[in-house]
This record gives sequence, structure tokens and C-alpha cells, in this order.
Amino acid sequence: MAVFHAQDLQGQMKLFRPPENADETHDIISTPVFTDNVGKYLKQSASKKKGSQYGLLACDISDGRAIGESSRLFYNVTAPSSVFICGSQGSGKSHTLATLLENCIVRSIANCLTAPLAGLVFHYDSFVSDSGGLPCEAAYLSSNEELSVRVLCPPTNIATIKIYSSLPNVSVQELRLSQDDLNTKRMLNLMVANPGQGAKMPLYLHTVMRVLRELRIKQQERGGGFDYQEFKNAMEAEPLTKEQLVPLQQRLNTLESFMVKHDRVCATKACKKEAEDFTSNSATSQEAIDWTPASGQLTIIDLSCPCVTAEQACSLFDVCLSLFLEKNTDLGRVVALDESHKYMGKSDESKVFTGSLLSAIRLQRHNGTRIFISTQEPTVSPDLLDLCSTTIVHRFTSPVWLQVLRHHLAGASEASEAKTADLQANGKSQQGERYWKIPASELFSKIVQLRTGEAFLFAPSAIVDASSGSHAEKSAGENGGGWQLVFLGDGIMKIQVRNRITTDGGKSVMAS
Repeated sequence: MAVFHAQDLQGQMKLFRPPENADETHDIISTPVFTDNVGKYLKQSASKKKGSQYGLLACDISDGRAIGESSRLFYNVTAPSSVFICGSQGSGKSHTLATLLENCIVRSIANCLTAPLAGLVFHYDSFVSDSGGLPCEAAYLSSNEELSVRVLCPPTNIATIKIYSSLPNVSVQELRLSQDDLNTKRMLNLMVANPGQGAKMPLYLHTVMRVLRELRIKQQERGGGFDYQEFKNAMEAEPLTKEQLVPLQQRLNTLESFMVKHDRVCATKACKKEAEDFTSNSATSQEAIDWTPASGQLTIIDLSCPCVTAEQACSLFDVCLSLFLEKNTDLGRVVALDESHKYMGKSDESKVFTGSLLSAIRLQRHNGTRIFISTQEPTVSPDLLDLCSTTIVHRFTSPVWLQVLRHHLAGASEASEAKTADLQANGKSQQGERYWKIPASELFSKIVQLRTGEAFLFAPSAIVDASSGSHAEKSAGENGGGWQLVFLGDGIMKIQVRNRITTDGGKSVMAS
């Protein structure tokens, strides 16, 4: 056979050579988190290459290690990655989220940031009233003068959302969608029409899918974009019953309440008059949002409003995520979910939004996106835990939450406990093995004892050491310079998150 000819051997061996653009720094450049020692090695090895972007995240305090230069832990801003943050209220998870955003968007003494990223934050809070509410904590990044923060809110809350007025460099606008922002996929998601539902999907949604499919074919033949009025006319021509029309009209009404005036389609005179009266009292209703990412700009979608439910918030967040990610740009982007447990649950709308997030994480290397998810409950979506490259666990007291972590995190699994026993039995004391000293059976008591700002870091691809000695593991990646990289693997690192550079808006309010 040809593959066994001697003359083919040399050519075949070339197929196993590293790519020309790969070198000893490739693993470090693509790691989500690295230590001070690794950063020094990277600076020495890649001095003639394009500079990396990174920011100080925390200090390694595993095994009571003192905070110092060598204990510093950095988040790699250059490489797209995803971070899942969980913990009870007051444990420091929102602080950690804000710290990550600072590293990506705000130039400061804590980071090396040559090109600040563009950020998008999703926020929803049911605690809101006409007299005020709680602002998204990420808005306090505006205390840095170089950062531009814009808050997009529901039209039904534009006059009473005064909670951002005391913050500098913050502009508040209505969240308005134009017809150009809609397409077949987004309409399917807004209608929560999922073919995978099968027999569980309501009959009217089958009609919606057929109509959208027919309009899609016409759109392909004639060119142009999605025509919302044509869609509504086609749906009105369908012989739907009153019971079927009610849920359909509810979803369309929600969508139209966020659309600019000239793109709204009203079937009755009363509806048209209501739209005209509402628009005449709104100065910004004619303006659709520009979703083009801008360096150093943070956009906060705050849908906290008595008129917006958590399910509606998820549907609108899904549209905004798609609009933000579809823009072609060489600029890095970061997407953050603040207090996601308040709007992500078991509803169909939440499942659609979760599916979009999972797709974004799977494609993060191709669209240059970093995704941060902050939640009290790790149970909101175990699938997100599976895909996120880094998980930061703050203090919590629920054994149920631990069971979720044990099923989805390498360092918290039963296998990790078995390896701990093996290492202790062999009496090894190699560099990096201190990260395997917490058996899974003891992990819960360690989590409960965490102080505010402390957390456990799970990141298999994090590089915790770059050394030339023999103490690095045999499985570590070795480069041509004689150095060996030590990965965190299925280990756990205890960290202390750094203080904020910008104003901390999440401090607890104590009784005087």
C-alpha cells in the first residue's frame, strides 16, 4: 500500500509538525487565566510579538498563601473565553463581575489594555417602582471618565428611571427596535417557535413557522430584508381561532411596544391612535439603536419595569444579543449577564435565550467574544457550566448547589477526590499539586467558610506555572526552550478578588 512506502515517510511526518505560527507561547496566549510567574515568562518569550492584553483579577491564597507579587492572578483579555460566577447574596459575585468588566473595558493600573473592548450587559430586577429602584452595578464603571456608558430601558420606564441620574458619564435611552433589526430567526425566537418542541408546540406556532418560511422564500427571490407588515398581514389572513389569536397578539404587542413608530403595524384605529399619542410624548421614539460596537463603550440593557416580565426580558435580551454579535468588527467584545437568576428560569423564553448564549460560547473564538455570567444559583443552566472555560464559586450554603457543581466541574467531581487520595498516599509535594488538596467530600465546608471576596477558581486550562525544573508534571506542555507549563487541570485554586478601580456600587446598606 502507498502509505507504507519509505519515500512517503518524510512527507507524512511533516503532517505532525506544529503550524508555522505556533510556538511555545501559544498555550499561554490562549489560556483564560494565568499566574504572575507565567506572565513574566510570557513577557520574556514574546517581547517581539504583538503585546497581550490582561488584567489583575485576584491573588492566589491557596493553603493560606500570603498575598504578594508571586501570588497575583491575571485574566487574559486577549483570548475569547467564558466565565461563570455564582454565590449567595453578599458573597462578592457582582464585585467579581465588575472587576472582569474593568479589566476588559477600562484602562487602569490594574491592567494592560491597548484596545478597550466593547461591552454589553443584561440586567433585570423585579424590585422597581415609580419612585426608583436599584441600578445595574456595572453602571458604576462610569466613574472612570474614559468610559462611555449608555443605558437602554423600556419606553414604559424612561420617565421614571431616575436611578442612573446621579452617575457620571451615563446616558439613558429608550430601547427601540426597527424593522431592519428583525429577521426570520429573531421572529421565531420572539414567538418561541421551536421545532424541537414537536407535539407540545401550540398549533398557532406551527402556522407562524409556515408563514415565516413562505415569506423567507419570497425574500430570497426578490431580495431585501424582513417585512414586518407583510408578516402581520399574512397572519391576519390565517383562519386562527380566538384562543389562538390571544397569545399571538400578546407577543406581537410586546414586540411593537419596543419598535419605532414608523415600523409599528396597527390593525385597528384605536391601536393607531394609541401609537400616535404615545409617540408624540416621546422624544426618542423615532430613533432605533445603533448596535455597532465601540471601543471603551458599555451598553446596559436594563429592562427593570413593572410592565416587563422576566419572560419578556429574556425574549428582548435574545434579540439584543443577536444584534450586538452580528456586527462585523475586529474589536473584541464582552457580554455580561448580571444577576441572571432573576430572569433565567424554566420558561420557554429563557430556554431560547440560553440556547443563544450556548451558541455564542461555542463560537466565541470566531466572533471574538468573552461571556460573563453572574448568578446566585448555579442551577439556572447546568449546560452553561459545562461550556464555560472558567468557573468562580463564591460562598453559598445550599447543598443542592454543590451537587450541581459536582456533576459539571472537574475539580469538584468524585474523580477529583480519588486523585487527591492518590497524591496524599504517594507523599508528593510537587509544584502545583497544592491545588488538589480539597477532596470533593470536604468542598462544601470549605465553600461555606469563604469570606466576602474570596472564591474557588475552577479552570482546567488555566496555567499556574511555567518552570524549567523537574517538579512540573509530566503531562504539562513542554516548549523548545526547556520550560514546562503546569495547568490547573482538575485542581482548585482559592483566590481573593482584587478591589475595584471604579466606584463600588454594591456595598450593603446597614442600619444606622
